[in-house]
Amino acid sequence: MSSTINLKTLAICATLTLILFAFEVGAADGSFERSLTVDEPIFLDVSTGSGSIKITTGRSGHVEVTGHIKVGRGFFKRSGDDIQELINQFKSDPPVNLANGRLEIGHIKNRAFRRNVSISYEIVVPVDTEVKSHTGSGSQTISDVAGPVDIGAGSGKLTLANIGGAVIAKTGSGSIRANDIAGSFEAHAGSGSVRLTQVAPGDVVVTTGSGSSDLRGVVGALRVRAGSGRIVVEGEQKGTWDIDTGSGSVNVKLPQGSSFELDAESSSGRIEIDHPVTVQGRISKKHLRGEVRGGGELLKIETGSGGIRIE
Repeated sequence: MSSTINLKTLAICATLTLILFAFEVGAADGSFERSLTVDEPIFLDVSTGSGSIKITTGRSGHVEVTGHIKVGRGFFKRSGDDIQELINQFKSDPPVNLANGRLEIGHIKNRAFRRNVSISYEIVVPVDTEVKSHTGSGSQTISDVAGPVDIGAGSGKLTLANIGGAVIAKTGSGSIRANDIAGSFEAHAGSGSVRLTQVAPGDVVVTTGSGSSDLRGVVGALRVRAGSGRIVVEGEQKGTWDIDTGSGSVNVKLPQGSSFELDAESSSGRIEIDHPVTVQGRISKKHLRGEVRGGGELLKIETGSGGIRIE
């Protein structure tokens, strides 16, 4: 029985490999460029079903858009001439529309095109741009915009750097890297780790199905949830910090002299704290509740399996 299953699995994998190979061999590509002039801050709304997105900043009042198109013959079952004609249509009339301060890129109405045409975008915008960006499958990079930024991917790595406002980042599968974020931060990863460096106050919310979280420079309220994964947080409490992982250690680093109310629980693992605690109730190896330097904002930590350390 197992050998039969293995043979079937190998046959399926071989078939998929041939399909993917045929797509790559039969694929055709092209590109387009557009330059736009803007006289006010814009809202950028970019979307692609499959393809990467890169957004950077340039001259004030100018937008540059480059699109890289890829179409597979295997999906459309068309001749090379037909596919080239389709590419030429995108090149002559690309999905780029600017109206009333809103720049829409990649919004294709034809569903077959959305599914089977891959367009990757490189976009240069003024610094004072608000961004909404989404790809079904592909990596994204956004840097140096004033924000806010709303970024999402069905599958793909998200990278953000030097964002001057609030950030919302979501990916079904892929890591999230966010450096020098000057505002609130919300991140959700179905599978993948989250890394944050925050440089201005703002509340932080992070959830991961499976993946670690490393959050630095947090100044605000905090809520972190992980199905499984290690959690590291460094910063200053300005509100409740609520940290929970099903499986994984938790390490929290606070400034010297911090005062807070502690509620820490580990089903399997040690609880260590480098601050003086006035314990409330019974002393337990698995559950520690008390006040640090007279109490303050609540620091709540819970892990199903893993140690807890508060520095």
